[in-house]
Amino acid sequence: MRRTALIALLTLLSLAALGQSASGLLVGLIPQKSDINAIRINITSSKLESALERYTQLIDNAESQRNTGQGVNGDYLAEYAYSLALHHDFEAALMNIDRARMVGTKYGDFYAAQVLAVMGYKDAAQQLMQQAKVPEWINGSYQELTEKYKTTASINRDAPEKALKRANKLAANRQTVQAIALFEELAAIYPDTYIIYVDYSTVWESLGYYAYAAQLLQKGIDLMPQEQGENKQIFQNHLAKVNEMKASFENASWLKRLLGLNPPKLMMYVGASAAKDMYSLNGRMGLYTSNKFSASLNVGINYTNKEFSGSIGISGYKAWGIFVGGIGITDMFGKNANTLSLTPSVGLTFLSKSQTSSFDIMVNGYIPFSSEQKFSYSISVGKTIYFDLNGLLK
Repeated sequence: MRRTALIALLTLLSLAALGQSASGLLVGLIPQKSDINAIRINITSSKLESALERYTQLIDNAESQRNTGQGVNGDYLAEYAYSLALHHDFEAALMNIDRARMVGTKYGDFYAAQVLAVMGYKDAAQQLMQQAKVPEWINGSYQELTEKYKTTASINRDAPEKALKRANKLAANRQTVQAIALFEELAAIYPDTYIIYVDYSTVWESLGYYAYAAQLLQKGIDLMPQEQGENKQIFQNHLAKVNEMKASFENASWLKRLLGLNPPKLMMYVGASAAKDMYSLNGRMGLYTSNKFSASLNVGINYTNKEFSGSIGISGYKAWGIFVGGIGITDMFGKNANTLSLTPSVGLTFLSKSQTSSFDIMVNGYIPFSSEQKFSYSISVGKTIYFDLNGLLK
């Protein structure tokens, strides 16, 4: 009975991680559905003060239970950012929507678009809405709320050169929506400054909106003075590459869209795991795609009952924010036994700011294909390093 329960639990957790985004999960605090619905009613009925007070309490309670400060559901944090924007607290709204997108949220594009729309940045909002999923609770209401609270916002108090540097730094730090808002404001104030559009185009290029990136880059090129001839040619060459990526995206197969259009990276993992009666050193090597899929060949050295054994297998993983789930097949072989198992896994992955490595914590199950062998599970910790294949080949 115990074995059956453990198998069922691990399998359900694995399927849940594979079948939904991490934004559907909450670490630290699980609010009652009725509480969330009450807050949402406050938003749709324009009781913003009440909504903000209750969202703040919800998020503070969640964060107090985790030292990392990332213990709040990404979608609820995005809703909080949206309510802040409706309340015209734009700097806080932008910071929180970027944070929600980093944590992982199913509706990140939608809420980011609405924050930008309320700030008066219609073009940027329309771009994000092209691929955005609209939450059911506000479908049919958000347009009216946007029109009601739309204004002309200003978040910049720096000189133009300093503001442009800050916008680029925000983009480099993945504070994407903050960067978009600042670039939009700079473009509105200095509409004839070519470098704003050139730099701004890189933000949309990094998001995969190649058509809009090309449009902005072309505008920047058109505004360049004649004496910038050499630089102009460099940007025109890059524009040709962006247009090529645009064509590749528009003609990509469903599989390539799923895995990501950017070239995959080489990944290498080293870690250790522990179970009730077994300790292991593990390694993985494979490919990591731009849509956070990975596939790898796995090897391990195990120690149990005073004997060493080996393991080899294959696996696939998908990450949503900090959450990751995967499944694979593992063959454990030793002097007296050989066990072929299905291996579902769920856990957390903490990607570095440079996106070149991650720290991973996983719960791994081993479900033998033979009924004569026992189910087992382990907890593993390790580090994954990602290598740019283009960089390695240079």
